[in-house]
Amino acid sequence: METMAFAIPNPEEARKEARPVAQGAELLDIRAFLLHAEVLDVEASQEPKEIDSLGTTLGIGRDGRNLTYHFEHELIIKGANGVNALRLQVHLGALFQFPDESEPGGQVTEDSLVAFGQTTAQLAVHPYLRSAVADLTARLGCPQVTLGLLKS
Repeated sequence: METMAFAIPNPEEARKEARPVAQGAELLDIRAFLLHAEVLDVEASQEPKEIDSLGTTLGIGRDGRNLTYHFEHELIIKGANGVNALRLQVHLGALFQFPDESEPGGQVTEDSLVAFGQTTAQLAVHPYLRSAVADLTARLGCPQVTLGLLKS
């Protein structure tokens, strides 16, 4: 199965907006919060189609010197004849250390926090998403599905 790259919209604008956070953030950990997969149609699942888009929900938390980015991915993979074959849920989190709001460099806008999540944090998490999708589909006894790369 051929893979397709996913793109971050307006990458230059987003990187510029994210710069105040990127300058002070340090990645501490990436964790899986939920890994779930189910076969919706057995026959269709034997011919999974390429995933051409991701529906991702981004959540952001800030507590003192910690920034947490939570990515919820809900994927329906089509199979033979366009039938819904597989349903995957992959929720991943990225924890960054960042100066507290009272420390130098710690005062940033919400727009900067969101832009950092859409660029740097998402780029950090995407390999884990790719691995989870490939592993879950293989464990279901289906041909392995590999997500494309995330490009900025």
